[in-house]
Amino acid sequence: MAQRALVLHRWDYQETSLILDLFTENDGRVRVVAKGAKRPKSPWRGLAQPFIPLLAEFQGRSELKTLTLLEPQQTTERLQLQGEKLYSGFYLNELIQRLVPAEGEASELFQSYLSTLHNMTASERVEPALRQFEWHLLQHLGAAFDWYYDADSGQALSNYDWCYFIPDHGFVTQARDDQQRAYLVADIEKLAAWDVDDESRLRQLKYIMRDALSVYLGDKPLRSRELFRGNHPSERS
Repeated sequence: MAQRALVLHRWDYQETSLILDLFTENDGRVRVVAKGAKRPKSPWRGLAQPFIPLLAEFQGRSELKTLTLLEPQQTTERLQLQGEKLYSGFYLNELIQRLVPAEGEASELFQSYLSTLHNMTASERVEPALRQFEWHLLQHLGAAFDWYYDADSGQALSNYDWCYFIPDHGFVTQARDDQQRAYLVADIEKLAAWDVDDESRLRQLKYIMRDALSVYLGDKPLRSRELFRGNHPSERS
């Protein structure tokens, strides 16, 4: 049965085919071979690329499935991502490729991903949508943390003025070392309520999400982040 899908990445395969990394609504991340997709008359030729909402079918029992159907969703238009939005879309795709296990249930994350792409298309501000997807991804990975209580003592953060974030642990009120970034508890409480209108607070959320994801990404740098910096030299982490 056909299901909603988007292409995360594609590779050339032999002379006329492509390998596609798909993010699907029912089967999560799936890798398929699109036989003949590079041929001039193939109906898949213009569809087998990122950010086009698709319907897909595939078959096979191995890790590499065989694509049997790929067509555009009739009720949606191609997502228009350009400039910073395009780089941000590649960033989302790379996060999914790196962190979401193959062929695992991820229907809620799929919907979050699709909504994020639509939000980035419609909004002038990209950052809030990115940060919200990162949070949904952490929840999907079972790595969500508590915004209101000290992960060491269990005490309410509201009893304190300052706190610190420990990746894969949560917020604490006692720093591990003098290099840790301190956060005002009042700001964390606003971030917990998703109050991201303030640019300074939104930047703090970026630091928190980046630290939280770093545990799972490891030392290998994100190609999409390096590509963005290469085209935006003034950008700083």
